[in-house]
Amino acid sequence: MKSVKEKSKKIFWFKIGMLFITAIYFLTHIIALTELPVFADEAIYIRWAQLIIDDWKQYLFFSMNDGKTPLFIWLITSALNLWKDPLHAGRMISVIVGIFQIGIAIKTVEKLKGGLVAQMLAAFSVMFLPFWYFHHRMALMDALLTLFLSCSFLFLIKAQLEKKETKKHTIISGVFLGLALFTKIPAILFFPALVLLSFIPKKNSSFANRLTKSAKVVLIGMFIFALLKLTPTFGQLFNRGGDFLYPLSELTEKGIFTILWSNIKLIFQSLFRYLSWPIMILPLFGLFQEKFRKTHGILILSFLGFVGPILLLGKTIYPRYIMPSIFPITISAALSFEYLIKKAQENLKKPLSFFSQTAFILFALTTIAQTAIMFVLISWQKPFYLPLVPIDRIQYLTEWSAGDGIKESTDLMLQETKHNSLAVATEGYFGTLPDGVLMYLHKQDVTGLMVEGIGQPVREIPEEFTNKARLYESTWLLVNSHREKMDLQKNSPELLIQEFCRGEGAPCLQLWDISTVIDAPQDKILDN
Repeated sequence: MKSVKEKSKKIFWFKIGMLFITAIYFLTHIIALTELPVFADEAIYIRWAQLIIDDWKQYLFFSMNDGKTPLFIWLITSALNLWKDPLHAGRMISVIVGIFQIGIAIKTVEKLKGGLVAQMLAAFSVMFLPFWYFHHRMALMDALLTLFLSCSFLFLIKAQLEKKETKKHTIISGVFLGLALFTKIPAILFFPALVLLSFIPKKNSSFANRLTKSAKVVLIGMFIFALLKLTPTFGQLFNRGGDFLYPLSELTEKGIFTILWSNIKLIFQSLFRYLSWPIMILPLFGLFQEKFRKTHGILILSFLGFVGPILLLGKTIYPRYIMPSIFPITISAALSFEYLIKKAQENLKKPLSFFSQTAFILFALTTIAQTAIMFVLISWQKPFYLPLVPIDRIQYLTEWSAGDGIKESTDLMLQETKHNSLAVATEGYFGTLPDGVLMYLHKQDVTGLMVEGIGQPVREIPEEFTNKARLYESTWLLVNSHREKMDLQKNSPELLIQEFCRGEGAPCLQLWDISTVIDAPQDKILDN
C-alpha cells in the first residue's frame, strides 16, 4: 500500500514539475521567435508546405524530388492553418518538438538510473544550451529528427531492461525510427547507436536476445521507410548524396586524413561552443564510474557512431547535421555530473578532494549557465550578434541565405499593387529568393503581381522575364548587393527604392525600380 502511495506521489510531483518546465520553456522560446529573419532552407520547406495546401495531389511528396522525406513538410502544412505568419507557424513546429524532447531526456536519464540532479541538468541543457535552443526555434528538420531518434533510443532501452519479455517497447522504438526516416534520411546514421544498446547491462538476459531486439527495431524502421517506395518520386531521394558526401574516388584523391581533420575541427568547435566544454568533458568522467562505465561507454560510442561517417565522408557539413548525436552526450554528461556531486559529498572529510571537486562543479555549472543565458538573451534582442561558429554565422546571418529584408520587401510589393500592377525579378531560382517572398505572399491578394526568379549573379534582366514584365505597369528587382552586377548602384542610384543591410559589412538586400531599365537596350544601360 505504501509503495502505491509513494508511486502516486512521485507521479504527481513529476506532473507538477513538467507543467512548470513547460511554462518556462514556452515563455522563453516564443519570445522574439521571428526576430531572426527567415533562413533559406526554412523558406523552401514552408513554400513546399504551401504548395501542398494549394494542390496536395500534386505536391504531397514534392520534397522527395530534392532528396527530403516529407513528414516535416506535412507538419508545417498543418501549422500554417493555425498561425497566420508562415515563418512563425513553421518555427512553432520545432518549439513544440522541444518540449517533448525535454520529457524524453528526463525519462532517459531516469531509465539509466539517474536521480533528480541528473534529470534537471538534462532538462536545463535541452531547454537552454545553444545547440538545443537555436534549433528548437527554427523551421528546420533536425529538431524533429532528433526527437524521433531519441524516442527510439529510449523505448529500446526500456525493451532491453524490461523485466517481462514483451514486444510493445520494441515495436514502439521501431515506429519512432520509421518516423525519423520519414523526417530525414540521415536517421540511418543512428543505427549503430541502436545496435550498441544490445550491450546495455542486464541480468538474466542473453546478448543474443538483446541484439535481436535491436535488429527488430531497425527492421521495423526500414519497413516503414520502404512504404515511400509506393510513391513515384522515391528514386529521387538519393540523387543529391553527392552534394554532401565525397565519393570514395574523390576521398582518396583529396586525402582521407586531410578531410577528416578539417571536419573534426569544424564539428568539435561547434560542439564546444554550442554545448559548452563541461557537457563535452563530463561524459569522460563517467568512464571512471565503475558501476555505470558500460552505460557511459555506450552513450559515447553512440555519439561517435553517428558523427563518424559524417567526419570521414562529409563534403558539405553544417553543425545542425550532427544534432541527433548530442542527445546521448547530453544524457551522459547529466549522469556524470550527478556522480561528481555524490563523490564530493563522500569526500566531506577529505578537504583537498572535497574543495577541488566542488570548485570544478561550480565552475562547470557557471559555464553552462553563462553559455545558455547569454545565447538566449542575444536571441531575443540582436540575433545578428549571436556567438555562432563561422560557417553558421555565414549561412544564418551574413550571406544571401539570411533573409533580412524579405518580409519588408514583400510588404512594399503589396502596397505598390494597390496602385500599380507589378512584376518583380529576384535573384536565384529557389531558397531565400524567391521562395522567401512567395512564402509571405501566400493567401494574400496578389492580383496584378508577378514574382519570378532570374538566377544569380544578376548581370542582366533575361529577355523572357522582360517580355512578361512589359504587361505590368512597374518592374522591380530584388537582389543582394554583392550579386547585383548591372552596376545600378554606380550608374542609377536614384532607382534604389530601399535596402536592408545585415550589418558589419555584410551584403544588403536591395529593392530597385527597374521599370525604365528593362525598356532600354542593354548596351545603353551599361553606358549610362
